[in-house]
Amino acid sequence: MKFSAKVFLSLLLLLFVCMYSFAQGQNPTRVSCPEAAQYYSKDSINIVTFGASTVEGVKGLGFQTMLQNNFLNCYANKVVDITNHGIGGQTTFQGLLRIDNAIANRTGFIVIDMGINDALSIAAGKGSVAETVANMRVLITASLKQKLVPILCTLQFVDDRTNKSYVAVNTNIRNINTAYKKLALEYKIYLADINAVMRRDFSLYQDAFHPNARGYRLVSYVIFDTINKAIFDKFLKFTVSQNYPNPAAMQTFIDVVLPESDKLNIQIYDLMGRLVKTVVNEYLNTGKHTLEINTSTFVPGIYFFKISSDSGQYNSVKKFIVAR
Repeated sequence: MKFSAKVFLSLLLLLFVCMYSFAQGQNPTRVSCPEAAQYYSKDSINIVTFGASTVEGVKGLGFQTMLQNNFLNCYANKVVDITNHGIGGQTTFQGLLRIDNAIANRTGFIVIDMGINDALSIAAGKGSVAETVANMRVLITASLKQKLVPILCTLQFVDDRTNKSYVAVNTNIRNINTAYKKLALEYKIYLADINAVMRRDFSLYQDAFHPNARGYRLVSYVIFDTINKAIFDKFLKFTVSQNYPNPAAMQTFIDVVLPESDKLNIQIYDLMGRLVKTVVNEYLNTGKHTLEINTSTFVPGIYFFKISSDSGQYNSVKKFIVAR
């Protein structure tokens, strides 16, 4: 097949545009969906976003809509409700004055992204890292008292390349982030490490402080992944899949999802109620487990596998067929 010079140049231009877009880090419109989305035990995903200007959004940009779309794309038939409680320019101390109203009657998660203005104030001689940490403790404990799951965000750096006074601000941000990581461990809450992902890539910024569209999309991904980790740890529903393949020949598999660690007893019975095989009788941790059942010695026919737990919380019976 022969191409004219005009067609060839058009194809070359198209290839260049595609390569340029890739090089510029164009983001996909959809995220990869976590396995936790299949087993989420609630009907809705409720998220309070709390902080200063990064949370409020700047010049029409923010992460909440992107975050909501991430959940809607992955969590089928779930209501996703995200509230925005960001007020630009506020410190963590000012956040204390409005946290109770922000979380009143709320359930689910709270994303706390606050402290850059503290770092600015500390650099100007007002306040201290210790005071910021004390304020954040109050924000965390208030959230826990409301039975929300806190997602604590590390702070992105400010662009100090042309404004040398911001070097001290970034020193404060480093110290605050170190303290936030310790708080996350102390309170056993979840850390969305935005700083580790954005690093000092100021192409992700629209000004010295705030993410641009690409930066906000990255922030939405970090928060999305962190909330999914919390869902996997805390909000899975007990699930037992149908075995596959079914009918089985020489072997088959079942998937078991546990909301919390428990001792499971999985046994197989024939139609006469006789025990044929014990698949597992041991403690399994939270999450999904794929169990193999060797059926090579089974007489073709109908069988049942019965699942029970020591706690009495988890029980299931399913029928399957062995055929050759």
